[in-house]
Amino acid sequence: MLAKNKYVPRVNQIDAIYLNKDIARMIRDNLLENLQAISPALFIRIQPELDLLIQSAIWFGSVGKRCSTFGQQLLVLAYDAEKLTISRLALHFALTVLPGYVKSWEERRLSRRVEWFSRAITWTENSALVLNVLNYFRFLKTGRKPTLIDFLLGLDYISLRNNQRRDIGYKYLTRELLWGGFMEILGLLLPIINFRKIQRLLKAGFFGEESHHSKRRESLKRDLIAAKMTGNTTCTYCGERPTQPHHMGCGHIYCYYCLSANLLTDADFSCVKCGASCSDHGAQVV
Repeated sequence: MLAKNKYVPRVNQIDAIYLNKDIARMIRDNLLENLQAISPALFIRIQPELDLLIQSAIWFGSVGKRCSTFGQQLLVLAYDAEKLTISRLALHFALTVLPGYVKSWEERRLSRRVEWFSRAITWTENSALVLNVLNYFRFLKTGRKPTLIDFLLGLDYISLRNNQRRDIGYKYLTRELLWGGFMEILGLLLPIINFRKIQRLLKAGFFGEESHHSKRRESLKRDLIAAKMTGNTTCTYCGERPTQPHHMGCGHIYCYYCLSANLLTDADFSCVKCGASCSDHGAQVV
């Protein structure tokens, strides 16, 4: 007989819950699609009962027979059989299978809405949602009983492995692979994107192409202006104290690195303040 470990990593417990949902949805969808194709009219009339039958079969084939859900079985986990008594099994079935049937029955079977019954179902759903959130925070702290039903029934997960290694869940692994691929794509694309040219085009689009050209026409008429450095002079582009000050003939001072980087990446770069182009007068040392 396999030894059982009381410690089960949180990621494995969460993965077991996701696997339970995926397996149940896959079985239900396949069966209901086939039944609907046979007789659509009959399917609509008995859909709540079909859902109940399928969910019951899944429960009896997993928890009822082996004291573990299908998701737990895939991860070599199980409920602690010592705590899973007959009364707890009955409550587990009632809390996991019957609520869905009651809600579906209320929506499809009642000819007219019973106000108090609808309010009771809505209140129960909202209360369960709040309690599930609170239980999730408790689970993150303690690492035990990940679902509200497990907490109410006092059921713990156990590992049937002899060792206590920490497995990486498939949800986590898939997310990391997607994120890694996305970062690789960014690493390939970012170096070839000319952000300075895009910035210039966006500015021209926001402030109007006409005003941009008018500034350039005015700069062409302007004679070479001698740039003057003072104690408060800052780079027109980066706003810091200019390093190796240069200008384009319009009198506005730039860092050499700011000016040269813009000119190398965008041949049509012009002064961000007055619109003067470097091709008009050329870059000048202050």
